Amino acid sequence: MLPVADRSTGVTPGIQNLAFECVRGWVNAGELTAPSLAQTPLLGYAFEALKSDALFEEAADLICDVVHETQEIDDNMDVIQLIVPRLIALQPQLAALSDDHDKVRKFARMFSEAGETYRMLILQHPETFMPLVQAISECAAYPDLEVVDLTFPFWYRLSQLLGKQREVPVVLQETYKTLFVTLVKHCHWPADVQGMTSQESDDFRRFRHDIGDVLKDCASVLGISMCLQNVYEILAASLQRAQAWQEVEGPLFCLRALGGKVDFQLQDEIITKFMDLLPSLPLHPRVRYAATMLIGRYTEWTDVHPGYIPTHLTFISASFEDPDLEVVSAAGTALKYLCKDCKRVSGI
Repeated sequence: MLPVADRSTGVTPGIQNLAFECVRGWVNAGELTAPSLAQTPLLGYAFEALKSDALFEEAADLICDVVHETQEIDDNMDVIQLIVPRLIALQPQLAALSDDHDKVRKFARMFSEAGETYRMLILQHPETFMPLVQAISECAAYPDLEVVDLTFPFWYRLSQLLGKQREVPVVLQETYKTLFVTLVKHCHWPADVQGMTSQESDDFRRFRHDIGDVLKDCASVLGISMCLQNVYEILAASLQRAQAWQEVEGPLFCLRALGGKVDFQLQDEIITKFMDLLPSLPLHPRVRYAATMLIGRYTEWTDVHPGYIPTHLTFISASFEDPDLEVVSAAGTALKYLCKDCKRVSGI
């Protein structure tokens, strides 16, 4: 096989792609192991083929499959030492390909597959593997949400390891801090929300709930207090600048998504700050919906701060009068949980 198609020899891109597909079949069936493949020119050809538009897709798929087959790290270190430097060398191409969504998706898949497979090595040698982590972080910041979504399993699996460590390496802490801020921005509804189809709106809602899970992964690494503080600072700055409603609604959604990680005793001070911001929120239906749902999510906190019950009841009552039916539905949900969790102190 030649790294670049040469029609004078009869080796066309179609033939090369068929060869890559055949090798993938052998690898996935276990008939060709990763170490065996590494002893041939095929692995190097796959990386060379990424330079060809005609061969890029099949070559990228083969690389992903080979990486997946090296999960037994101790048995495949020789292959991993060949793969990782080649993958890291691809990182600069991300910026050059920023307008080619299809290629960036493939790069995101290759980087994320490697990060997920080699997560133990990342933990053991963070400085060595940081270029790979940074490449995945760059993909997570990409505007195409399908690209962002490909990185989620990596962040989850790495956070599971880091959450068990007494001390998280500083470089990985900084990576998760950057990731957290990036994800909060991804939670903003598009500026042209009115132009979205029903399917696009549903897809975005699903994507945001997936982001909520990754935000909780970040909290496992950074600590919930730091994450809440970051959201508060983002929200307070947006309100001060009188930004678009999306920049207010997004942080409110993130705060609600983090609710499951909150200790309502330990994070008391920062939650109080959030609750004190509610009266100053802009009068937009989506902001109103997010804030009403937030009240319903944090009723356990309200239970130990009964002085906020009248304020929250007033807010919920106003939401019942909103012409937007989603806001009315949120009010019903919030009132249900307020009555359930605060009846001990309120007499509701």
